Amino acid sequence: MQQLAISRDMFEAQLELASSKVKDPQVGLFGPDSMMWQLSRHALFGAHGAGRALLLQIAHPWVTQGVDEHSKTRADPLGRAKRTFTSVLSIVYGNLEQATKYARAVHNIHSRIQGDMHYEAGAFGKGTHYQANEAHAMLWVHATLWDTTVMMYELFRRPLSREEKNQFYEETRLFAYMFGIPDDILPPDWDAFMEYNRTMWNSDQLTVTDATRELTGFLFEPLHFTLTPAMAWLKIVTAATLPPRLREDFRFQYGRKEKLLFASGRKMLSLAEPVTPGIIRNGPSYVEATRRIRGLPSTLLTRAFNRAIFGRPELVALKSPDKT
Repeated sequence: MQQLAISRDMFEAQLELASSKVKDPQVGLFGPDSMMWQLSRHALFGAHGAGRALLLQIAHPWVTQGVDEHSKTRADPLGRAKRTFTSVLSIVYGNLEQATKYARAVHNIHSRIQGDMHYEAGAFGKGTHYQANEAHAMLWVHATLWDTTVMMYELFRRPLSREEKNQFYEETRLFAYMFGIPDDILPPDWDAFMEYNRTMWNSDQLTVTDATRELTGFLFEPLHFTLTPAMAWLKIVTAATLPPRLREDFRFQYGRKEKLLFASGRKMLSLAEPVTPGIIRNGPSYVEATRRIRGLPSTLLTRAFNRAIFGRPELVALKSPDKT
């Protein structure tokens, strides 16, 4: 596959295209009536897809190589996670100014992430040039987020209709534009999008190398002993939801014991979620965003949660996200 680098001009053109489709800049790209907010606001369920999405991403050899050469993930995994989620949440829930600011920041960071493969991995030979701002690589990372979002929603809440999935997919195209991904490589609808995913799962574009497995072991290592049960549960959810070929390649166990644990845990979470406090069930960014579009500032509770999770009191509030 011929590489398609996303130049600054291409990126700005897609950013302008996304902006032209926004009805109210203060609401942002999506808004409370969107499928994007309807699915993403179930943060408790969505968090369970973090392991799946991450492993699907690093199964692309460029992502593993980029993380190893250019990321502080190993030295500062929490900081890396905070920066990633800050960017994604700001684009999903922020007003147009906030979303655009973070989209440009991500593009600038990605422009420095490039190099040559140190080893042969699947479709990519040793010495192959890789770059984070490459359209097909960006499309794959983008796809893992939204395929996983729908999967978690349907696993823990309810099935979505084809119309809902198509509406959601149309909205994800706006998110793709914020990273410069061009229309001509985006699948036209949800069915084509899922066919793209299935093709990738079974192609040599994705391969699990020794470097990928080493990074996986590091990522699932609890940062504190108190997190051991949570990480064990996340590993079971990840094993249950990965495509079978990749689950085997990652050497994740998913036998009778894991299947029983997943089934019981899934049922318990589905029953518990409706009575969970809103700020945990939906996440502080959703609460902030719904208040912002009503002209209200963030609350003390959302500020406290944001500071604990992201190291800053506001992400997408009425005030500038720079003000701490």
